[in-house]
Amino acid sequence: MKKTVLVTGGNGFIGKKLTDALLQEGFKVRIVSRRLPKQQPLNPDVSIVQADYQNVDSLCKAMKGCHYVYHLAAAIFGFQFNDFHRANTVATQNMVQASNQTEGLERFIYVSSLAASGFAPTATQPRTESDTPTPCSDYGITKLGGEEAVKTLKEGISWTIVRPPIVYGKNDSGVSKIASWVRRGLMVNTSGKGLFSFVYVEDLVKALVLITQLQGTHKETFFISEEATYLWPVFIEKMAAAMGVRKPFMPNAPLWVLKIAANIYSFFARISGSQPALNYDKVKEAVIAGHWICSSAKWRELSRQEFTSLDEGLKKSF
Repeated sequence: MKKTVLVTGGNGFIGKKLTDALLQEGFKVRIVSRRLPKQQPLNPDVSIVQADYQNVDSLCKAMKGCHYVYHLAAAIFGFQFNDFHRANTVATQNMVQASNQTEGLERFIYVSSLAASGFAPTATQPRTESDTPTPCSDYGITKLGGEEAVKTLKEGISWTIVRPPIVYGKNDSGVSKIASWVRRGLMVNTSGKGLFSFVYVEDLVKALVLITQLQGTHKETFFISEEATYLWPVFIEKMAAAMGVRKPFMPNAPLWVLKIAANIYSFFARISGSQPALNYDKVKEAVIAGHWICSSAKWRELSRQEFTSLDEGLKKSF
């Protein structure tokens, strides 16, 4: 009998690719959505269930009969701390409470973020799983709150926390927004000389599926990332090359400009009811005197997984 996997955020960039990968591995996939579609997917092994992340009873109903849970749903952008807290910490607490009440649930996999760990103060010391978390943004603080909730799962339910850095790939809305500015020939450098880690979305999805197959992933946290690190202008240059356009002009942006831009984006996002492309929280992360880099040595030693280089991943993305 096929095992059933519950996926939150299954309609998102990573979630769609994870769903496809799980189906190829022979699982049935149940996607959580706040609204039911007019009709269910044509694939009989995929179903969509309605649930409210703020309502434990509805989550229990959604989880009934499931063997694994992948919790991807999160708020990356918000207007204030409570927006992040409600979506990232409280929702995960409710997911854990529902899991603890669900019979037959075997494993809970939580997709957190490098932001929950914090930045690396030096370029030669990327963040590792043994480092004490020091998140500097509301997003990072609340994703760490989600991690703490996962660690309260009852005995008998295996859990794994995954912390990816910047995830990129084909049809990613974030990369698409950056690409639109690259095509215009202008991209503001908000990160100075800071280094960044990246992971190609297909590599992240492969790791998420491998977690269900490998020993040594119970009650563990892993960074999933390409080992190389890159300056932001280098990332933009490589993106331009993959797109077949010239490298854009990249002036450095002072803090006051970023704050003004964040306020403008937030103002129009409130009016339109959309998520801001830049807000005060992203400015916090952008102006830190450090590096958003991590080491995936722990995961690579366990899984022997090879990672796609940024050059190759960007070529596949455009």
